[in-house]
Amino acid sequence: MQAPPTSNGAALLTLPRSTDNRPDAPIPISESTARLLGALAVLAIGMIHILDAVGTYSGTRWIFWAYMAVIVASVPVALVLLHSTSPLAWVAAAAVAAGPFVGYVWSRTVGLPGDAPDVGNWLCTLGMAALFVETSLLALSATRLWIWRQADIA
Repeated sequence: MQAPPTSNGAALLTLPRSTDNRPDAPIPISESTARLLGALAVLAIGMIHILDAVGTYSGTRWIFWAYMAVIVASVPVALVLLHSTSPLAWVAAAAVAAGPFVGYVWSRTVGLPGDAPDVGNWLCTLGMAALFVETSLLALSATRLWIWRQADIA
């Protein structure tokens, strides 16, 4: 969307309009804004796992290394989201969110091998923060992939 220039040549910021021009219709965010939000969410997932990794090193070493994989993956996935319009970037972001999400739910329900004390411990502060960010990123990724699919069909 091209913004109209002002008298001094600077572009005005204009919000996208909904297709039906109703005042109560939702205004979609731009692809670049969605990519920035996605990259920040991916980095937040990495940061949360950095904060929680210290306690896992002495307890269950394989969980520590799984955390390291999430942390290491978060940086390139965030960069890809920022610099690529490919739907594969959103698939990668969803994978970074889905892995820890499934791991957290699994650890709190049936327990992970070597980590039985976490069964039922749903109110862990960092865990709840991670679930919020991961769920938000999964929703954003699914929405952007749906929008891409609809544009591809049309």
